[in-house]
Amino acid sequence: MRKLITILGCCLALLALPSAASQDLYVVVNKQNPLKALTKQQLTDLFMGRSPYFPSGAAVLKLDAPGSSTLRQQFYHALVNMSLPEVNAYWARLMFSGRATPPMQVASENDMLQLISQNPNAIGYIPAGAMNEEVKVLFVISMAN
Repeated sequence: MRKLITILGCCLALLALPSAASQDLYVVVNKQNPLKALTKQQLTDLFMGRSPYFPSGAAVLKLDAPGSSTLRQQFYHALVNMSLPEVNAYWARLMFSGRATPPMQVASENDMLQLISQNPNAIGYIPAGAMNEEVKVLFVISMAN
């Protein structure tokens, strides 16, 4: 019984800790990009291949987190309520039909930030804690339950 109480106490303590899973996600662009904000619908249109352009008309370079990363899972679940297998199947259909190309996958958060800081037309998403002075936030995806 004492072990059970200890285990339950540890579990409750872990639940009380702030976690990366509950950290908001920032959709970011180069600080030189003229856009001030995007709506969720505009963001969905960009990342789901419905539009290859920013609302300003500029071509967009969409960046995705690595294949099965937690960051990518959280982003697509919050944006379009789809799991990664569903997102991958969606993109397979679009690519087969020749209608669109998926966002470019990067190897890491740092690579995403570097590409965005070098390209005024790049867009990606990062955990709130990864911000730097080279990018600006266009949309916040709240991960609060």
